[in-house]
Amino acid sequence: MTAEEIKQRYTYKQLKSYNSEIRSRYNSLSLQYNQLMKKQEQIIERAVKERTKQIEEEHQTQLKEKEKEIEALKKEIARLHSKLENNSSNSGIPTSKTAIGQKKYIPNSREKSDKKIGGQIGHKKHKLEKFSIEEATEVIEVNSKICPKCGSNQIQVEETSIDKCETDYEVKVIKRVYQFKDCICKKCKNKFHTPIPTNLKEENQYGPVVKSMAVCLNNEIYTPFNKVVKLIDGITNGEINLSEGYVAKLQKQASANLEEYIKEIKEYIPKQEVYGWDDGVISINAKDGILRTYCTDRVALFIAHEHKNEEGIKEDGILVNTKKDSIVMHDHILHNYNEKYQFENVECLIHVIRRLKKMKENTKHEWCEQLKELLSKTNQDRNELMNSKVESFSREYLETLEKTYDKILEEAKEINERDSNNYFMKEEKNLIKDLEKYKKNYLLWAYRFDIPSTNNTSERNIRPVKSKMKISGQFKNIETAKNYARIRSYIETCKKNGINIIDACVRLMSSHPYNLEEILAYKK
Repeated sequence: MTAEEIKQRYTYKQLKSYNSEIRSRYNSLSLQYNQLMKKQEQIIERAVKERTKQIEEEHQTQLKEKEKEIEALKKEIARLHSKLENNSSNSGIPTSKTAIGQKKYIPNSREKSDKKIGGQIGHKKHKLEKFSIEEATEVIEVNSKICPKCGSNQIQVEETSIDKCETDYEVKVIKRVYQFKDCICKKCKNKFHTPIPTNLKEENQYGPVVKSMAVCLNNEIYTPFNKVVKLIDGITNGEINLSEGYVAKLQKQASANLEEYIKEIKEYIPKQEVYGWDDGVISINAKDGILRTYCTDRVALFIAHEHKNEEGIKEDGILVNTKKDSIVMHDHILHNYNEKYQFENVECLIHVIRRLKKMKENTKHEWCEQLKELLSKTNQDRNELMNSKVESFSREYLETLEKTYDKILEEAKEINERDSNNYFMKEEKNLIKDLEKYKKNYLLWAYRFDIPSTNNTSERNIRPVKSKMKISGQFKNIETAKNYARIRSYIETCKKNGINIIDACVRLMSSHPYNLEEILAYKK
């Protein structure tokens, strides 16, 4: 529409009115626009704040998770570092398992001196003593044929000589025939032959010495079956060639021959005034089993189980049958404090010293070293008194010991509470609680010189099976483990009482092993 058309169609007044209306609508729209823009800004600002808050919350959550992860990693590093530092001085790890590159700790109470290695001046020389000509089983005359001075061969041998002795042995294969004669009764004319024992049921069989050598090599020297076969074949110049299956069969036979002996020893140990026990992990058909030992200075009992549990201990029948006034030594085995048992417990000194040493390395807290030194010094003083035939500490000594012990533990609790961020705080707290709760058991050896301060006898008994596991790898099944345990019980007890183990095994494989009474009465 052109301007002329607008003039013709609308009056000035109408246009002015329309213009005012348009201006008013414009102002209204402008106001609405500004309000919408402001509202939009508020919405955007609110959305930004909410999103920012959400992001911050998510970030804080992530930070907390990362902090937890970092803390967990720190604890894992501390745990692994502690594990790497484990050795035979602060844990039950044998010296043979010292890691490559780590210094091997060899337990030795002797202090290093400036003396040279080997025999010392003034000490008696240990050597083979010369035997008399009457004791000789073979005399070999060695004559010179040429004079060392002039080279003449005109030599006269004198009666005198310089005698040099040599001690050796030879293996002689014995082929023995037993003739069971045919007989006839003069009275009833009955014909019969002398009864043949079960050990001679075959036309030819190996004798008890061959059997005992195989059993001894396998259970005392831990020689594998195939090496037992090779060794016996070698020393007999191939005349005795056992099979590996036969050597395995001998284990079962030896175990069966010890059934009554094991019953005797199971009745004997619970009646003793003092005995110790310990256990170690063994491998049975690729699974962890347990070998347990109960022992005194003169008797050792080994029992194998598939699992380490209360049922196995109950089946052993030792702890449950131990008399009320007996003392049982162990390495802080909490099962021993079961209310159903009546005996008294004594804790191994070496075991608690290992725990204290490990805690000192982990926490760097000096109270561990202080208590370790207190216990070690007390044991040293005890040994000196015992060597002087003194039967106990004085009352004043024991009072001072207890006060010092309690004071160290009070300081330990304060240090533990202050150092709450230490990864080993909980472990340290548990150790302090144990030392408080079982104080009487940890110090009983200081009050009674008639009981040992350590469980070394039990630990030494368990140690050989670790060597066997390295060689053999595992037991085929629980029965072979039980056979080994029975044979070790017999051999170890014979050794403790000075009985030659070959002689003991010969009797064992002859189906009449030493009984416990004979072993304990044995004198060299």
